[in-house]
Amino acid sequence: MDEQRFLNACRMRDEGKFSAALEEFLRIAETTEDRIDKAGVLVYAGTTLKLLERYDDARRQLGAARTVAEEYLSPNSSVDERTIYLEVYLDFELADIYRFEGKKEQALAGFDAMIKKHAQRLSEPRFREIRESIEACRAFILADLGRWREAMPILEKARSFTEYKEGNAFYLGHCYLSALDYNRAEEKLSEALRLGLPKNLEYRAHCELGMTYYQLHEYAQAKHELEKCVEMADTSYLRDGIIWKYLEAACRSLGLKDEARHYANLSRPS
Repeated sequence: MDEQRFLNACRMRDEGKFSAALEEFLRIAETTEDRIDKAGVLVYAGTTLKLLERYDDARRQLGAARTVAEEYLSPNSSVDERTIYLEVYLDFELADIYRFEGKKEQALAGFDAMIKKHAQRLSEPRFREIRESIEACRAFILADLGRWREAMPILEKARSFTEYKEGNAFYLGHCYLSALDYNRAEEKLSEALRLGLPKNLEYRAHCELGMTYYQLHEYAQAKHELEKCVEMADTSYLRDGIIWKYLEAACRSLGLKDEARHYANLSRPS
C-alpha cells in the first residue's frame, strides 16, 4: 500500500473534504494487493461514507472489507496482528453508524456486544484509544436516552480522554442540567461551544445553555442563547415547544411583553 497516498487521504478526510477522501481511499484499495491492508483502507472508506451520511453505503463498504479479509478473520486462521485491529475497528464502526443515524438503542446494543466480544483485547494498553472511544460513545447515547445518572460518571472519567473533548463537554453540561447543577452546566456547555460542535449538537448546546441561564436568573443571556438555537435548529427539534416556553418566560422576566406574547403563541399546539 502507498503509505503517503493513504496519509494524504486521511488528511483530506480530517479537513472535511469527504468526497475527495472517499475517492482516494477507493483508488488506494483497488491497487492494494495485501488483503488485510486492502480491508483496512475499505474501513476508512466506510467511515468517510458515514461522515457523508451515506449510512447504507457505509455498511456495504464495511461488509466488503470483512469479505476481503474473511479468511484471515476466521477463528481457525493464523493470527496476524493486523487482523485483530481490523476486527475490533470493523465492529466499532458498525455500531457507530447506528449512533450517527440516531438509532440509539441499536448503537448501544452494538457497543455493549463489542465490549463483551473483545473484553480481553480492550483491556490491553494498545487498545486504549478504541476503548476510550467506546466508553465516550456509550455515555453520549445513555445521556440522549435520558439515562444521565449512568452517563455522568463515565463522562467525568472521560474528561481525561484525548478524543471527543467537545462532545464530552456538551454531554457533561447536559447531565449537569438534568441534575439541576446549573453552575457546572453553564461551565461545560460554554466550554463545548468554545471548542466547536457539529451542527446537531451546537444548537442543542445553545438551547440548553439558554435554559441554564434562565435558571440562574440571567434572563438576557438566556434569551440570546435560545434565539441562537432557533436560528440554527431543525424544525423537528423546535416542535415540542419547550424552547418557546423558555423564551416567553425570559421575555416576561425582561419586561418584553410583546415578544413574550409572540413566543406564547408559538408555544401553543397548532
